[in-house]
Amino acid sequence: MKGFHYFIIVIVVCFTSCRDNSTSPSVYDNNNSPVTTNVTNSFTYTVNANQYSDSSQNILSFVSDSLVVTLTSSNYVSGQAIVSVRDSLNAPIFTDTVTSNTTTTIAHLKTTTPRYCNIVISSMTAKLVFVLAGE
Repeated sequence: MKGFHYFIIVIVVCFTSCRDNSTSPSVYDNNNSPVTTNVTNSFTYTVNANQYSDSSQNILSFVSDSLVVTLTSSNYVSGQAIVSVRDSLNAPIFTDTVTSNTTTTIAHLKTTTPRYCNIVISSMTAKLVFVLAGE
């Protein structure tokens, strides 16, 4: 019985001494930290921008020439973003400028294989999401 009491005391001490002293930002503190995923036949770029400026140049790894494109801006306040997708010869496949709340979706876009994605953001306050996927 004595061993059982020690076990209970150890468990209580373990649970009461646990604290979260982490310094990682919370979900609500992720402004101006773009998240990019760039894998074969898929590219995503997301940012919660608050007076944010950046220039992102990405080399894509696509084997598909049939694409789905989605560009969404929500909670727009100010600034602009220019999204450009180009092929290996630097010919434009998709280009759009964001200056308001907007959603652009293109499905079954038959084109050349994308090779580059450039995103230029200037003093933007908005949530921006860009997705490019091969079909």
